[in-house]
Amino acid sequence: MAAVTLPGYHPASPPPAAQRPRRRWWLIGIVVAWALVLAGLAVWSVRNDPPTVPEQRDIADALPVLQEATGVMLAAADAGDRTVTLGELRFDRDCALTPVREGVEASREVTVRVLAGQVPVALKEIASALPATYAATARHNAAGTRYGLRADAGAFVAVETTADADARSFTLRASTGCRPLADGVDFAPAPEPVAAGEIPAALTAAVRALKGVPADATSTEVACPGGGRTARTVTTAELATPGDLGQALQGIVAGAVVVQADPHAQAYRTGDTSVVVLDSAGTGRVSATTGCR
Repeated sequence: MAAVTLPGYHPASPPPAAQRPRRRWWLIGIVVAWALVLAGLAVWSVRNDPPTVPEQRDIADALPVLQEATGVMLAAADAGDRTVTLGELRFDRDCALTPVREGVEASREVTVRVLAGQVPVALKEIASALPATYAATARHNAAGTRYGLRADAGAFVAVETTADADARSFTLRASTGCRPLADGVDFAPAPEPVAAGEIPAALTAAVRALKGVPADATSTEVACPGGGRTARTVTTAELATPGDLGQALQGIVAGAVVVQADPHAQAYRTGDTSVVVLDSAGTGRVSATTGCR
């Protein structure tokens, strides 16, 4: 049958073939170039910018700063009317950087014993003796019953303490905060044994006054600011102590600066050496510290 065309009807023209969009190669080039610039800046920043959070510097990097800060705070705390005792390097593996990333915190302490009522003065003097770069501040609460000190040793290492106004001792603590683990770090350092000939004379005298024998002592030390001297604390193993420490030590504290004389805590200075005797339930320890003075 022949095709029939109705009057006034015109067949629709087929749609034009879809044209493929032209690629804007210049735009793609700009995007690629910008990505390369950002990647280059990121690499440069990692290599040259200082860390902005503790997590960017692992514990191996933080330890030298911690040790330097320990020597600085011991030197600042050491004075003729105070005693100082240097603590060992300690690691805390309980911290975590993220829920799935373990960390470690390192710290060292300096225990400071003062005369009665001298906590406010001591903290103010220590803050003034710390380097200006530490920006140390000594503060207290409104009632004047609680005092504290805080300083920034740099590289995210902090120095801080708090104490009641009437306390006889307080502990300055330098800490790294939680840091990434690092290879080659001994997280359980053993105390250093001290040969009998290296025990300070002041410690030997105190032990003999307690009717003990100065044996099995250990030591811990830190470099003083400037590196010219080394501060060192030697501590005995546990030994039997008499019921009255003050009476037992009376003969050797003559001429010394007695900082604390309590039934179970005796602290005094003989020359530049701080001597501390602590006991509990008939046993105690004696420590002697040669500081940075």
